[in-house]
Amino acid sequence: MKSLAIQLLFAHTPQARGRGERINGSFQGRLVAELRRAGIKTAAAATDYLNRVFIPKYATRFGTKPRNPDSAFRRPPPGTDLSAVLCAHHRRNVENDNTVSLHGIRYQLLPSRRTVRLAATDVDVQERFDGTVHIFHPRAGEVPHRRLTAQPRAVPTNQSMPYDVSALQRV
Repeated sequence: MKSLAIQLLFAHTPQARGRGERINGSFQGRLVAELRRAGIKTAAAATDYLNRVFIPKYATRFGTKPRNPDSAFRRPPPGTDLSAVLCAHHRRNVENDNTVSLHGIRYQLLPSRRTVRLAATDVDVQERFDGTVHIFHPRAGEVPHRRLTAQPRAVPTNQSMPYDVSALQRV
């Protein structure tokens, strides 16, 4: 929220909290019942019903005119990359081999003019909505990387038995 210059306003009064709870209760109770009555079973049909029937009817019944007719929406601050803000952020520690892991996939951090070795430092791994992964270091900025292919795990050759075989043979 800080990167988008959004200030959070808290509802400290019971009345304000009640309004939010009432509208959620309306949607959870009334909307589900109306979708069942209309025989809607798919997400596409539900979206169509919401836009065509439910929202206009709900707005007519419960809607109020705003005191200020101007839009409350603002443009993001200049230079803000919304895809970098509106994504999943994961804090990861760089391993000694200059790699980080995310969801079982390892990424090799490549050396650049600004970064040669980042081992034992924290980075921000961003999963964007388009499926791409971006890695950022606090001082170095975006770090070039490549996805490593899965390497087969080593199988021990002289695996010890979890029980005493000779004891079983005596029985």
